[in-house]
Amino acid sequence: MTRKKKAILPVLTAVCLLLTAPRAAAYNTLPEVDVQARSAILVHAQTDEILFAHNIHIRREPASITKIMTVLLALELGELDEVVTAEEGDFFDIIPEGSTAGIKAGEEMTLRDLLYCAMLPSANEACNIIARHISGSVPAFMETVNTRLADIGCENTQFTNPHGLPDPEHYTTAYDLYLMARECLNNTVFMEIANTEYITLPPTNMTPDGRALTTTNNLITRRRYPDYIYPFARGIKTGSTNAAGHCLLSTAERDGLTLISVVLGAAVDEETNLVRSFTETRSLFEWGFANFTIKRILSRVDKLTSIKVIQGQEQDEVLLVPERSVEALVPKTLNPEEIDRRVTVYEPEGVHAPVSAGDVLGEVRLSYQGHEYGTVPLLADRDVERDTREAIQEGIGDFISQDWIKWAVFSVVGLVALYILFAVALNRRRRARNMRSGNYRGKKRY
Repeated sequence: MTRKKKAILPVLTAVCLLLTAPRAAAYNTLPEVDVQARSAILVHAQTDEILFAHNIHIRREPASITKIMTVLLALELGELDEVVTAEEGDFFDIIPEGSTAGIKAGEEMTLRDLLYCAMLPSANEACNIIARHISGSVPAFMETVNTRLADIGCENTQFTNPHGLPDPEHYTTAYDLYLMARECLNNTVFMEIANTEYITLPPTNMTPDGRALTTTNNLITRRRYPDYIYPFARGIKTGSTNAAGHCLLSTAERDGLTLISVVLGAAVDEETNLVRSFTETRSLFEWGFANFTIKRILSRVDKLTSIKVIQGQEQDEVLLVPERSVEALVPKTLNPEEIDRRVTVYEPEGVHAPVSAGDVLGEVRLSYQGHEYGTVPLLADRDVERDTREAIQEGIGDFISQDWIKWAVFSVVGLVALYILFAVALNRRRRARNMRSGNYRGKKRY
């Protein structure tokens, strides 16, 4: 197996480690954060590192956070400028106390405007209209939604309606909502809608003055409750029913970091009368930004070890350097020198020349307090030519030192010795015979 091929397995292992389920942080040097909610999660979006986790795989009712998948699917499958007409059947399950944008049967709106109605004031009827428009019916649309949820890895989610009104068969988890949020972050139009504080929609055939919409996400608007505002928040969606409690899925960006937060089943603080889905989300963001940062934990110029070069010309070793630098999300107090660098050399007894700069000769695995940051190949830092004379000498020595050569030489020597002994014995017998016959040259005959 070649040196480069030997590197394939560890590299694939590292990739698998990075692409599997994210890891929950438990750094023993960080201050604790307590979240008053049934479930909560905080994730670093760029690395999928879970920074905080509480009941993240327990099934909960998401309420109107459901609407993020309705809007995402509409963006993926529909045309924003299509005109959609509301029908009587679109209001079949709408309850009076539910969120609404006041859309009427027969009203004509673009799909884009319907998406704003679904996201900002959380209009339930808008979601039914969108679902029927995209798939022909709400049940058909929900089949598409659940297929999409499975595709992105949501193993504990089932949505039975496009708006999130209570249904015992309608559920998800904090972890699955994080997976949905990750998909939404990749859609720029979705994030533009989700991060809109307010908007006035154009007039329709039944609403001549248009519609003024304000988001229900109090982290991003000062129009309702300025005490909730969090300047680094970016969307995404609220949800609230008696059964689900107060829920919020949000993202925030600061100092180059993007965090995703999910808070499910929060209550209203009895002392301050503040809704904890907002205050707990803000606390999670503040804790995350205060305690984590991106640091370089491995540099391309780091010389981690050396390896012996056999038959090298003017060089008897090469240094091993990382294939690339590595940056990772780590606690702000962490000194990169504290990172555990577990070095493995593929041929610890030495590598035979010639060696080329860039040959993969080992790997280093990076970790800290149980957190794995991946595996990086180690490369030779220089070329080393082969010393031909030394190689020939060593080759001869290796040839001679082989067991079968030793046995062959021993056999030859043995045969020569036997031949000499046989010749000596034969000569003696000839001399003795000659002496008996009087032909021995050393005696005279009388």
